[in-house]
Amino acid sequence: MNRFVGAMVQAGVPPHPKSLAPVRTAGNRVFQGLVLTGGAATLAATAGADRIPFYWTPLILGVTYLLAATIDGPRGGYWATALGLTGWGLAVAYMGEIRPAEIDTAGAYLVGAGLAGVVAAALRTRGFLISETGLAATVALGGLTLALTPRAPDTLDDATTYAIALAFVGAGNLFGGAFGLWRARDDAARPA
Repeated sequence: MNRFVGAMVQAGVPPHPKSLAPVRTAGNRVFQGLVLTGGAATLAATAGADRIPFYWTPLILGVTYLLAATIDGPRGGYWATALGLTGWGLAVAYMGEIRPAEIDTAGAYLVGAGLAGVVAAALRTRGFLISETGLAATVALGGLTLALTPRAPDTLDDATTYAIALAFVGAGNLFGGAFGLWRARDDAARPA
């Protein structure tokens, strides 16, 4: 986001409706941080060897990011990540739970990723700010992780790994948002 748009957003002036700049306030970042760290705790507590199966991990991540995305509304961040993980996660959970013999697993995962793209395109026509690059990167990173899992199963096939990563993203939002709120309060306290 350029400085001019950033200053306008901090001053409470919304960017031009056709602007490509996301609207992420410091307060919203704090709430997103709470949602993301809560999702990390949920993932760590529920997915694992003697709890729900690991294949629920992408869907739990996706729904967590979806909740975080809704905090900022249509012009906020995380929509691409949320849609990519949720679409793929639905396919992974379906294949893990149902285990249909007549459906190819890789094909089902591609359908989930493709449906995420279709939903993203539909939401963009409704004014949602969804990065095509972000969506593609989310799906590519998910696919790369899946492809490399046999090389590092103790790390990549463990929900704790993803819970820790999500906790770091959540903590970054919490601290970044808290710093932004502190800075805004400090700026407001200065005489004009």
